[in-house]
Amino acid sequence: MQLDTFMKKTSLFTALFSILLLAGDVSAEEKVIKQGKNLVSWQEDETCQFVFFAVLEGLYRDGVQNDIVDAIIGGEIERKADKVKTHFVFRCELCHATYEAFRTYRNRPLFMQTNKASTFGEGVDKKILGKLRSKDARTRIYAMGGLVRPWIMHRIKETRKTPEEKTAMKKIFLDYARRGEEYLSAHQKAKDGFYLDWQFYGSCQACEAAKDLGKAGF
Repeated sequence: MQLDTFMKKTSLFTALFSILLLAGDVSAEEKVIKQGKNLVSWQEDETCQFVFFAVLEGLYRDGVQNDIVDAIIGGEIERKADKVKTHFVFRCELCHATYEAFRTYRNRPLFMQTNKASTFGEGVDKKILGKLRSKDARTRIYAMGGLVRPWIMHRIKETRKTPEEKTAMKKIFLDYARRGEEYLSAHQKAKDGFYLDWQFYGSCQACEAAKDLGKAGF
């Protein structure tokens, strides 16, 4: 899908989503609870695929340890849907793409005819585990973002996108960020315990990569 076409469709979806949340007698939180039973569609989205592969590549390249991955994808959380909520905004497409990259990496096979190797890098500093397991949402989310955001930037540079493509991608990220904030707000109004302490600026760290693009002069 071409970026300009995708942006038009994304903007239309954002407008329709906002109208639906505000229309009739259905409250925002009731809408989110109802939508929670539906599928999250991100797999055919060009930007979501880009984020998925950026995160998966970063995990392999750095050789991130399994206990760090488990801390991010909620290994100790019982309900499947709630596992996403430890570090991501439930139903945010970019969040789900990022989450699925971690989950895919966690289920990776061993390389054949090697000494039980399954990844490439030496791993990351294990000190991050304490932050990832923190009860403070800001500490937890920003620690995860410290891993994810450089991976997304790395893939943008490696794919040698033109200035125009980078600008278009930044706009798409920001569009997703606005939609993610709507989801987060609705979760909080619905008294979802996973999000009541998300009282900090920014939420989806994949979306926050848009700010990194700006800082890098793209």
